[in-house]
Amino acid sequence: MTPSIRRRWPWFLLVGSLALNMLAGGFVVAHSFRPPPPPGPEQMLERLVNEVSGRLSPADAAILRKALDDARPLFVRIRIGREEFAPRLRSELMAESFDPKRLTDLFDNIHANDATLRREFEARVAETMSRLSPEGRLRLAESRLP
Repeated sequence: MTPSIRRRWPWFLLVGSLALNMLAGGFVVAHSFRPPPPPGPEQMLERLVNEVSGRLSPADAAILRKALDDARPLFVRIRIGREEFAPRLRSELMAESFDPKRLTDLFDNIHANDATLRREFEARVAETMSRLSPEGRLRLAESRLP
């Protein structure tokens, strides 16, 4: 090898290393600026309860906090239902013998489950609101409801 080729070899390594580091840095920066996922119903209600509790009587704040704690299993069921939908839909779409009726049944089951969970959630909200004082309901109505 000639001396000029030996001197160029470290230069190519330096440029290649710099390019790889810039690429990796770009991935890190892009990932750090990604917006967070939108909050779920549990996080939205928890934020609402935290914001409103300071303006409520201690008794009304305790009622709201207990209702939120009691509803956590419901939020888990909602989350599980949503997480199970995508794999089931994927398996229906990838089935060798595609059956539109099975896909329609899957959608019907998801809608029925969502409606059941929504009714249960709405019943809990109505029951909780009935236990709040009139002043507590007024303070809640004046807040930023989701």
